[in-house]
Amino acid sequence: MSPASVDHFSVEAATRVGGSQRAPRRRPPLDQTPAAVKRASRAAETAPRSPPVEIAFLSNHGVSVEALSEAAELARRQGVSADAALLAEGVIDEDSFYRALAEHLGVGFLASDIELAPGALSTAGLGYARLQDRGDGVRWLLAPSGTQIFRLMSVSRAARTRPLFAVTTRARFSEALGAVYPQEAVRAASHSAEQVDQDLCVRGSLRRGLLAGGTAALLLVVASLFAPFETANLAAAFALAFAFLASVVLRLAACAASLDEQADERWLEDARLPVYTVVIALYKEAAVAPQLVRALDRFDYPVLGSKHT
Repeated sequence: MSPASVDHFSVEAATRVGGSQRAPRRRPPLDQTPAAVKRASRAAETAPRSPPVEIAFLSNHGVSVEALSEAAELARRQGVSADAALLAEGVIDEDSFYRALAEHLGVGFLASDIELAPGALSTAGLGYARLQDRGDGVRWLLAPSGTQIFRLMSVSRAARTRPLFAVTTRARFSEALGAVYPQEAVRAASHSAEQVDQDLCVRGSLRRGLLAGGTAALLLVVASLFAPFETANLAAAFALAFAFLASVVLRLAACAASLDEQADERWLEDARLPVYTVVIALYKEAAVAPQLVRALDRFDYPVLGSKHT
């Protein structure tokens, strides 16, 4: 039921003046002019939004509400969770974030001695895994992110008994999985892009039928070169010559296209650009680390199409 007041009209209660009924006095209509609507819309847009639940608890752990709101706005523009944007921007380190989350949930935080039980890999993709028997009642290890944090808060509020889970960082969670399942960890790291989207990997386009057909055609051409028939020899030679000529023309066309100016040079907002993660692996290379850091600092992405270029 709407709490708004309603003007009641009664025929019997109406006062007759000059033989006609006088209509009751009604409230003046609200200001619905275009200017008023525009002012209300502008006020709603500029009003500060409260931080999402998955990071709002950090306001009780020394993180300002302004920083949380900025991270939430950045997350909305980039299409990621608020906690991911907060950690990526370095507002708070991962260890402090999950320690604060564990304190907020009233559960333990595991920083070491993490031993996962067999079969933990089956649930690891969901952000949790079963622990070995520890003797303290904790059976599950969680490293939540995004909406998982919100759900975990709801579960912890509904629980009235001692929690059966503990919290750790995503990095320690991955290290624990790698220690128990080293081969699976290597495979996941090598094929993670394919697992997220098969179109990102050429493996998805290599069907067995296409491979078999291409191999058969290549063997047929090679066999025709050595066939005792002159017609077959000439046909195979012309086929190879045509393939070579096509590759040359393709390369020349690519070189010519690279010399032409871009027909569309519209500037793109940073929020519309894809986000990439650059991973640099170093091992006993301290001598070149400063040079590498300077090179990364000069890295400008993208080269064309950004307002920061």
